Amino acid sequence: MSVTATGQPAVSARDRGWRNAGYAVAFWIFAAIGVPVMTGAWFLLPLASLEEATEQPKALAAGTTMAGTTLVMGVLPLVVAHIIGFVILCAIGGAGSVNRRVGVVWGAVAVFVASVIGLAVVWVLSGGELIYTFEYVP
Repeated sequence: MSVTATGQPAVSARDRGWRNAGYAVAFWIFAAIGVPVMTGAWFLLPLASLEEATEQPKALAAGTTMAGTTLVMGVLPLVVAHIIGFVILCAIGGAGSVNRRVGVVWGAVAVFVASVIGLAVVWVLSGGELIYTFEYVP
């Protein structure tokens, strides 16, 4: 039996709920990478919304519109980032966890937490305005 630096017996990855340490490391690395990825995905929403609001007068003068910019450049990447994160983390969690359901739940929770952290950061940086609804006057 191995002992840690504090004199406590080392607990194997299996006893912590993982099939091996590799799955646990991969899961937590992807979960940690998910925080800046989700922050970036959330950041696209106010940027796209601002782009749509500020460029609309120019688009109208050119005989076109900016309608749909927020959806395509803001909402769509946000949804795709959530789906990809959910699939990756649930797959690693489900495959690596001794109890598959618990691993999938951990994956879903990790995506949720990363998304909430990203949302909070962007909410602060955007002044609490994720979708710009003001009438832009140049």
